Amino acid sequence: MDKVRRKINVLRVLQVVFYALGFPLFVHMVMLTAKPIQESYLASDLGAYMAIIIAAVMWVVVILAQLLFRAICRKNRMARAVWVALIATVITIAPVAYSDFMLKGEYEALVDKYVEEEGLKETDFYTYEKAITKYTEITEELNDDIDEYIEVFNLAPGALEGKNYGGNGDGSKATLNEEDQAYYSPNGMFSDGYLFSLKQAIAVQKAYYSNKLAYEAEGKDIDMALAEALLELETNPSSDWNKYKNGASESSFKKEGFTYITSSDEYELAYGEDGYAKKFYVTDDRLDAIASVIGGNLGACDAVGDLLNILTGTGLVKLPDGLNLDTLLTEDLTVDQLIETINALGLGKTLAGLIGTGADSITKDDLMGLLEGYSNYQSPSTYPIFYFLEDDALQEYAYANYYGTIHGGKVGAVLVGENVGLMNLDNMSGTKNPYTASGLIKTFKIWDAQTELINEFYPMFAVRAIALKMSASIVFCLLAAYWFTAKIDDQYAKLAVVRK
Repeated sequence: MDKVRRKINVLRVLQVVFYALGFPLFVHMVMLTAKPIQESYLASDLGAYMAIIIAAVMWVVVILAQLLFRAICRKNRMARAVWVALIATVITIAPVAYSDFMLKGEYEALVDKYVEEEGLKETDFYTYEKAITKYTEITEELNDDIDEYIEVFNLAPGALEGKNYGGNGDGSKATLNEEDQAYYSPNGMFSDGYLFSLKQAIAVQKAYYSNKLAYEAEGKDIDMALAEALLELETNPSSDWNKYKNGASESSFKKEGFTYITSSDEYELAYGEDGYAKKFYVTDDRLDAIASVIGGNLGACDAVGDLLNILTGTGLVKLPDGLNLDTLLTEDLTVDQLIETINALGLGKTLAGLIGTGADSITKDDLMGLLEGYSNYQSPSTYPIFYFLEDDALQEYAYANYYGTIHGGKVGAVLVGENVGLMNLDNMSGTKNPYTASGLIKTFKIWDAQTELINEFYPMFAVRAIALKMSASIVFCLLAAYWFTAKIDDQYAKLAVVRK
């Protein structure tokens, strides 16, 4: 009796092992194979796990078939095993047949759509025959390209969700829109501390460069057109912008559906004499802080120090009394000292002429008069001037220009221009933009196409790859598990006889 029991235990272990080497191992292998898809920036929540879902559904179908034939073929275990094996064969071959004979047309139709509608070339895509086997490498290459893009523009850590640092300067609430992967202020713009997600960085650059290129194709300058449109809003007393600043009644606005964010005096509360936005304007102290950084950066540059030593040593440049290079090329530099040096170098008269004073030198009052009231700050609780632009393309470009330059500069992620990414007083040059306008637009189109491919085709490719390798072994292991089950039943029958 003990010998029979030991044999039953061995058979049970073998039954479990062979069953696990079938569909459970298949699902696990699909999970590993599809990992690059799961880690792709372009995969949707569903697309990232679609391969695993397909593999699990295949397993469930076989389990249901086992239960069905167990009920139908109660006494004929061999018939039950054969029927389940046949269904398992069909189920495991299905993704291979579907991928090889059905999906190719859909794949090529998608490629044709982007070639015809988006201006891409067939050479921008892998052939179906290559994609069906190289999808993991393609996905990893795309992730590497996107990682490089994220690094260049200094996007949020993780990049998919964006990041909100510190909220809004006026204390208003920043609201997360999960679908947009962005935080918004009451005026509908990004919150003051929002660092772009990948999705929003691409959206900003698309709006900026597509409109700019469209104007250039017509021989026009969109920046000039925008400046003229904004000047019209500023100088026209009856423009919606001036009505807004003056708190006119909502019914008087030409902009359809216009409503104030909070009240008709919201602009005055922000930018009036005692407005909270005043704290972001240029002041004496802030000018001295800027001069301090300039002095420190110049002092850290050996070439600048060497040049000034030569100029002062040869007498070509004479510094004002009380000033020397040790003072100018340090963080102790003040605006007063900088202005004295400019005047001593004979540049004061030139700058005074540009300012319009006509004097032989410039003063700190001249500089403050020029910068008084200057601020790039946009109140989160008031509409920007470009909200009132009537031309949709100009308005879209104006928002994108603001986000890509001013907002991007505040959060350390400048998105447009020759120098991008993190740009501040300690790193004024940022990163050299390696992308051209047309090149970036083309890249985004390719990423859009790959987004569809990754979510619609690559999960099935991952299932196909494992099914192609394991279909025979899955059926064999399934039959083996049934065989061991039969042997276990035989041993239990012997055990029952021994007991009698």
